[in-house]
Amino acid sequence: MTTKHPHKTALVLIDVENAFGTLAQRSVAVTRLAALLEHVPAQAQVVAACPPARIRPDVKQALADQGVKVLSAGIGPNAADKVLLNRARQAAANGVTHFTVVSADAAFATLAALGELHVLAWDRQPVGKTLAKAATVHRISRHHSAPASASAQPAAIPRVPRPAPQRFAPAPASPPPSAPDSPPIPRWSTAAFGVGALFCGGLAFGTGTALGSRLVHLALDAATRPRP
Repeated sequence: MTTKHPHKTALVLIDVENAFGTLAQRSVAVTRLAALLEHVPAQAQVVAACPPARIRPDVKQALADQGVKVLSAGIGPNAADKVLLNRARQAAANGVTHFTVVSADAAFATLAALGELHVLAWDRQPVGKTLAKAATVHRISRHHSAPASASAQPAAIPRVPRPAPQRFAPAPASPPPSAPDSPPIPRWSTAAFGVGALFCGGLAFGTGTALGSRLVHLALDAATRPRP
């Protein structure tokens, strides 16, 4: 038995670059998508369009996990707008009458002729006058924070106490080098000095005595020698 899905009469069109930014991070895209989906009909079909080179693979997968069908667009001007407008016309031919556009481009103003048109725009995001006149504009805060599951939150990293810095006492100053010792001055004892004095005196006395005796002998020889 084949299950017949209920017919969806609402369509949400998301210009990825306009809604999330070019090459947006996964966390940014998921958070903003959650804020957008709070303002769309519960049974709406959600499609998005973006050039493949301007969306990260993990962002594309995250959108698919939320039931968003991502359509590939070319790289020409307004390529994503053209893809989304074609999908809107196909949906209108199948009975869709409620359109919600996540884009500020004026080209989507033409969808007002196909049914009820709503525009989701961020706070202070410029919206063209033509589009703002043709649709009902809803402003959404960019700082919406989607609740994260406990499993998605990173585990807290335990903080390891840092050891207190050690203070080392300064090394004691080494004493200045001592002056080299002077060679010892010989000290003569009193006895040695006396012996030396006596020796010198005796030597002088003996020399004088010998010299005097020699002079006496020479004088006697001269006196006794006969004269010629």
